Amino acid sequence: MKTTKWAVVGPGFIAGRFAQGMLEAPGAERTAVVSRSEENGRAYAEKYGFASSYTDFEKMLRESKPDVVYIATPNDTHMDYVSAALNAGVAVLCEKPMADNAAQTEEMIRLAEKNHTFLMEAMWTRCFPAVRQARQWLQEGKIGQVLTVHSFHSFLADPKDWQLWKASLAHTGGAVRDVGVYALGMAFLAFPQGPEKIMSCCRTNGEVDIHADMLLQYGDGKAAFLSAGFDMEGNATTTIFGEKGRITLGPNLCCPSQLQFIPNQGEPESVELPYPATGMQFEVLRVQECLAQGLLECPDFTWKESLKICGVIDQLRREWGIRYASDR
Repeated sequence: MKTTKWAVVGPGFIAGRFAQGMLEAPGAERTAVVSRSEENGRAYAEKYGFASSYTDFEKMLRESKPDVVYIATPNDTHMDYVSAALNAGVAVLCEKPMADNAAQTEEMIRLAEKNHTFLMEAMWTRCFPAVRQARQWLQEGKIGQVLTVHSFHSFLADPKDWQLWKASLAHTGGAVRDVGVYALGMAFLAFPQGPEKIMSCCRTNGEVDIHADMLLQYGDGKAAFLSAGFDMEGNATTTIFGEKGRITLGPNLCCPSQLQFIPNQGEPESVELPYPATGMQFEVLRVQECLAQGLLECPDFTWKESLKICGVIDQLRREWGIRYASDR
C-alpha cells in the first residue's frame, strides 16, 4: 500500500484527537511533529508513534519531506504556516478557521494554485459517512426542495480544562469561528448558493463573540436558523426540512454517527454509522484520496465554500464591531 507522509504542527488537544484518528487510517505514515516546546513535541511523537519531532517548521519541511502537513495551532498563526508549506510545495490540511478573514483565504487559495499544491480547511464533518450520505439524499431529492435548516452547536466551556485562547481577540477567536462553522457548514450543505440576507445577535466577553444566533435568508421564504456558543449546553443536532420530509444528523453535528430520513408520509429510515476512535480518520483518508487523485481541493469541502463561509463570518464581525489586527 502506498503511504502518505504526515506532519503535525501544534501537538495540543485537537492534534491528539487527530493522531488517534490517524491510527485508524491505513496508509497514514506518522512522519514528524512540530512544537514550540521540544519537550511537548517529543512527548507527542512518543505517544502516537511519530518518527521525529522539531521546533523549527521549515527545518522539518526540508528534512522530513512530508507529503502533507496538518496545522492545529492557534488561529492567528495559520497564515504563516499555510503559506510556508504551500510555497514549499507541501499539501496542507489546516484546522478551521483556516484564515482570519476572506482576504487571507483568497491569498491561501492563490498560493495553492500558484504552487499547484493541495489545500483544505479541516471541516472534518464533511468527511463523515453520515454527512456524505445526507448530501447524497439531498442530491437525489429525497426530501424534495429544501426549505429550512435548523443547526445548533453550543457548549458550556469549563475554564479548568478548556482552550481559553479560543475566546480571545489576540488569537482571533470567537464562538462563531470555533463552533459556529459547523452550523454554517450544514447551512451551506443544504443551500450551497449562500444567503441573500443575514440577521444576527450576539453576546461578547468584551473581546469576541461567546454566543451568536443567526438567521440566514435565501429568498422565497427559505432560511437557516443557526446558533453557536461557549456559554450554554445546547442540542448539537441538525435538521434539514424539505417539501417531502426531513433529514436529521446527530447526536453531535460535528461528528455524527446517526442519520435519519423522516418522510411526511411513511416510515422513517434510520442509519447507524458508528466509528472507532475520534472519527478524524475519515478526514485523513479523504485527504489521502485527494492527493492520490492529484486534486488541489477536496470535493467534500471546496475552496469556494471556505471563502463563502469566511465571508459570512466577516460580515457578522463587522456588524458586531469585532476586528482583528490582521483585518484589512
